[in-house]
Order: sequence, then C-alpha cells, then structure tokens
Amino acid sequence: MSNQITNLTSQVSKATAQVNNLTDQIGGLSNQVGQLQATNSQLNRWVQDLQAEMLQLNSMSQKQVTLVSQGQILLVGNGAVAFINFTVPSDTLTATLNVSFTGVEFGVTTRLSLLDTNQYYLLRTCNCVYYGNYSGIPTTWSSPWAHSYQAQVTVPSNGPWIMAFQKQPGSGSSENYDESIVLVRKTVGPLLTFLRGTANSSAAVGSVPIGIIFDTSYWNPDVPSLSSVVESLTLQNGTVVNHYQLYIVPGKTYTVSIAYRTSSGYGFCSATPSAFVPMRMDTIQNFTC
Repeated sequence: MSNQITNLTSQVSKATAQVNNLTDQIGGLSNQVGQLQATNSQLNRWVQDLQAEMLQLNSMSQKQVTLVSQGQILLVGNGAVAFINFTVPSDTLTATLNVSFTGVEFGVTTRLSLLDTNQYYLLRTCNCVYYGNYSGIPTTWSSPWAHSYQAQVTVPSNGPWIMAFQKQPGSGSSENYDESIVLVRKTVGPLLTFLRGTANSSAAVGSVPIGIIFDTSYWNPDVPSLSSVVESLTLQNGTVVNHYQLYIVPGKTYTVSIAYRTSSGYGFCSATPSAFVPMRMDTIQNFTC
C-alpha cells in the first residue's frame, strides 16, 4: 500500500509538472498571439495608409487654363464662316471650353460650332456655305442661333479641333461679335517609377525593420508621403534580406526613415541616404539607419 501511495504521489507530481509546463507554454503562445495581433494591426494600418496614398496619387492632376481666342469676330457676306483652330495636348485627361459671344449690332445671330478635322473638311468643301445652309454638315457641338450665348463645352478627345462662327442665313450685311473662348484642361500628374531595395536598422538591439517611410512634408508639400512594408525575403543564393518595394513620384526630394520592431516595442530612425531623389526609371536603392 505504501508503495502504491508513493507511486501515485510521484505520478501526481509528474502530472502537476506537466500541467505547469503546459501552462507556461500556453502563456508563451498567448504572448506570441498578442504580438502577432499587434503586428497585424500595424500592417493593416499601413495597408490602409497605402491605399489612401494610392488614391491620392491617382487623383493627382493639374489644372491648365489657356486662352484660345478673345476679341471681335467679323462675318461679311452670305454664309460667312470664321474658323479658330486649337489643339488639346496629349497629356490631357479632360478638356472643357468656356465659350461666349455677343453680337455688336442689334438683332443679328450666329451659331458657334465645335468641329473635328473631318467635319471641318466637310464644311469647307460643301456648296452650302454661301447660302448659310449648314443643316447637312455634322458638328461635334453647336450652339443655338443666338445674339448672345455662353456655355461650357466638353471636348471629347485630344488632338486638333476647330471652332466655327457661322453667319446668319439670308443676310449679306456685316456682323460683328465679341467673343471669348477659354480651354480648361486637367493634365496627367507626374508619372510613377518603381523603387525597391533593402532597409536595415541597427538603431536598437535586436531591431527588425518592418516599414520604410518617404516623407515629403518638408520638401514637397504638394506630393503625398509614401511608405512600404519591409518584409523578409530569401534570395536564390539563400541570403535573407529585408526587402521593400513601392511606386513613387520621381524627381521629388524625400526624407527617408525606417520603422522597426524590438522586443520592447516599436521605433523609428533616420535612414541613410536621408534626402533622397528617385530617378525616372526603375531604381534599386538600399537604406540603413
């Protein structure tokens, strides 16, 4: 009986030790889960920041205002037409014309039309101009016949275009019109370049790079700051590197810093090189701090 009691006591002691060991393991796993959750939350925040940055980059456009014509148009004789040429450049996202005209003489009317090159050719070569019969000639846009008129007109594509002031049919007298045509364009923002490389930190004992930040708040407030997650990447030769990659606006100056993780928390350090200007071609650049 004493031997059985001793054996049972020994088994209980072993079981207790195993339970304590399992409890310690569970505690360690719980800590790891907590760290992973914190890291995941940080990564999710960076992903959201990157998405916001990409939206901002995609929406980057510049407004360009060009005076196409302003002054007085004189139309003389039956079916007279005055042409004004302009070109929408290839870097244009959207183009709008702000047009207006007012007849100097009382009661006269004109029609202003937007023509592409084919429509212009048809109007110039038809036998309808002298008689002011323009009904058979297609136009991209036309105003109503009016003494005074103003409108915003969308230009549907890039390239050469022609505005035509057409004289009122059935009138051989001279007609004058004060006119203004302004081209408003939104142009493509700066092209992006692909930047990649390594990011390493020795700012603290055991620091592991987890992100890299390209800050423009000092140098280029008009350009959004950018960031990338730093990931562990194994090369073909077995070397493990801390790798980052992102699309960035070239030709701008960025202040670079590296975010890192240690056993005691997170931190940031200034990277070398710090004031960095990416090229307009895909670039490999390594950073350390």
